[in-house]
Amino acid sequence: MALRHESPHTVRIVSAALAIVWVFAGVAALFVGATVGRWLLIPIGVATLWYGVIWAYVARQGRRLTFREALTPWRLR
Repeated sequence: MALRHESPHTVRIVSAALAIVWVFAGVAALFVGATVGRWLLIPIGVATLWYGVIWAYVARQGRRLTFREALTPWRLR
């Protein structure tokens, strides 16, 4: 779908929902990895949290991020 046909309101709603899901999944993975001793879940949880943060930035911007913006979300204005 072309960018000009995307509604910023719809992008914000969907990306906010995805951010919430990914952040909660990351926290759950970190919790299970730390308490049960499944150490592979800890880096998976960190990566999942990072993905949730990227979706939160998409919700804040109201548009899809470029590849460079997705790799360095702390540099967004």
